[in-house]
Amino acid sequence: MELIGSYGSPFVRRVAVTLHLYGMAFTQLPLGTVPDAAAIRAKNPLGRVPALVLDDGEVLIDSLFIIDWMDEQAGARALVPRAGAERRRVNRLTALAQGAAEKYVIAYYELTRRPGTHLWPPWRDWVEGQIAGALAALDAAVAGPWLLGAALTHADIAAACAVLAMRADMPHLAPEGRFPHLDVVVREAAGLPAFAATAV
Repeated sequence: MELIGSYGSPFVRRVAVTLHLYGMAFTQLPLGTVPDAAAIRAKNPLGRVPALVLDDGEVLIDSLFIIDWMDEQAGARALVPRAGAERRRVNRLTALAQGAAEKYVIAYYELTRRPGTHLWPPWRDWVEGQIAGALAALDAAVAGPWLLGAALTHADIAAACAVLAMRADMPHLAPEGRFPHLDVVVREAAGLPAFAATAV
């Protein structure tokens, strides 16, 4: 399989980490959405990463649905319960982490792509407030050592990928110490071989 996208994207990294954890062999094509837009659109008409090219040539798009396919392949090893209240808890926390990552990308593009004369501080503050709200909710949910207790889930991977991306590009969004319980989760995750293999 071929994973398209740079590990600087929290969405690409989340897929790559999950591939490693599931022991699914892949190669990476580290394309960026701006410099490599045409090449990415050839695989995903939206021009977004990640995309995962399966061995038969089928192309899966959107990290949520790529991971859904991987969970299907993983079966009982999937990093989310198959049904019930625990599945809903994992999905809720994963959605918070995924949403924080999406808002971080919006904030990053606002800062780096929009001309300074067209910046609107109230919009920036609104988006950064959404990020802070999601991270605070994740911080409050930590049961230790992972978000839901003893077992690593998709929520932990999504949260760690989001926070690590923020700290690389916009560290004021998630400085160490602001969300101390979440910091523990991020440190635990960063120590996993799957995260080391996808370091930027």
